[in-house]
Amino acid sequence: MMTPGAMQRILATVRRAGLTLPLAAAAGCNPNLDVDGALVPAWLTAAVIGIVGAVVARMLFMRWGVDRHLWARPAVYLSVAVTVSCMAWVLLFRY
Repeated sequence: MMTPGAMQRILATVRRAGLTLPLAAAAGCNPNLDVDGALVPAWLTAAVIGIVGAVVARMLFMRWGVDRHLWARPAVYLSVAVTVSCMAWVLLFRY
């Protein structure tokens, strides 16, 4: 059972996080790439690179015979796409 003081501290922390998290999420909202005069968001470019990386990984896994042993294929390929996207973001854009 919680004491009233502990509950108030928890609620205060949740309120502070509720104000801080949207500001932290909006902190890096404007990294754009100029592609022939059109501004393309860098996160979109990193996402496309991640999807291409997942497709290449699937082709390699199928060639090596690993794909048939995966029991959670969607989770594996989603993880590969996210990992490649994050690596592309850090290595190429460094925002």
